[in-house]
Amino acid sequence: MTTAPNLLDLLALSRRIIAGGDVTHAEALVLFSLEGEDVYDLFYAAHKVRRHFHSNRVTFCSILPTKFGNCSEDCKFCAQSGHYDTGITPHTMMDAAEVAKACADSRDKGASAFGIVNSGRGPTQREWPKIMEAVHAMKDVDGICHCATLGRLTEDQARDLKAAGVRRINHNLETSKEFYPQIVTTHAWQERVDTVRLAQRVGLETCCGCIFGMGELIEDRVSVAFSLKELNPNVVPLNFLFPIPGTPLEDAPRLRPLEILKIVAAMRLILPRQDLKVAGGREKNLRDLQSWIFYAGATSALIGNYLATYGRPHHEDLQMIEDLELSWHEDRVGDSDPSVAQPPADRPAPPVWGLPVLS
Repeated sequence: MTTAPNLLDLLALSRRIIAGGDVTHAEALVLFSLEGEDVYDLFYAAHKVRRHFHSNRVTFCSILPTKFGNCSEDCKFCAQSGHYDTGITPHTMMDAAEVAKACADSRDKGASAFGIVNSGRGPTQREWPKIMEAVHAMKDVDGICHCATLGRLTEDQARDLKAAGVRRINHNLETSKEFYPQIVTTHAWQERVDTVRLAQRVGLETCCGCIFGMGELIEDRVSVAFSLKELNPNVVPLNFLFPIPGTPLEDAPRLRPLEILKIVAAMRLILPRQDLKVAGGREKNLRDLQSWIFYAGATSALIGNYLATYGRPHHEDLQMIEDLELSWHEDRVGDSDPSVAQPPADRPAPPVWGLPVLS
């Protein structure tokens, strides 16, 4: 597709957002299409919006792959899928003591949130007692937000997690509804929406984001951005594909660092109030431009290791924040948009349907 000309006054757009306005679909298409000098104006506009809604506060979170590999799902980006030979060594659910130790270590290294992550479509009845042991173990560690990424949940499971002290559930949309069938065929995009809505309905906070760089069009980026806006999670993690050998996307071209920062900035203008987290692919894709994520509108990052790849030493991230004169000691940054209604408790939430492809 051809690059859309920049007909936007980006500084005026930032002022409108600060005053409570929204980005339109047509404007979002332009934002994701910007090139050249306009990209730097976009960064400035996103920075103004971030500073207004979030001041100089940022956070870090850390994850632990408590159950790793042998996943039944066929997500084309994922090293853990049992459908591909990626050379990883699977392991079953970790013991509770290991989880507690990792949670305390993450807190001590600067993370304000810690989450257990299990591979698979969702918890089985047989796995559930072990999962709850891990949840209770990490809940015994004070001074950190407790999170879980467990795939699709039943209502009973979601309520168990809430009662046990889990504050936040992560479940990503991954990409637009339109592009999703080209990335995952073993479960539907709508299942992901339903799990997020279920978590919100029982009173859990939600963390829901996506992955860029899988071959999606700009229209797909706009579509998933507005699906996320309608879902209104507390935290929106932005992942950027670093191709894993053995996966179907192993030869996917990597996004340029400035393209990644442009995506972050566009997402900030569309989602001004949310905690916008740059997660997977940060170190390997951004390289020397990692610190720019905060100028482009991000408010948090993943610290430590990822699921199938290693991150950089935590002290380098903390030094980066100190050098930028940002504050990272607070427990939370951003939140769901209070102007967007959450699904009523104990009532089915209406589905979030995919947005039409823009032309």
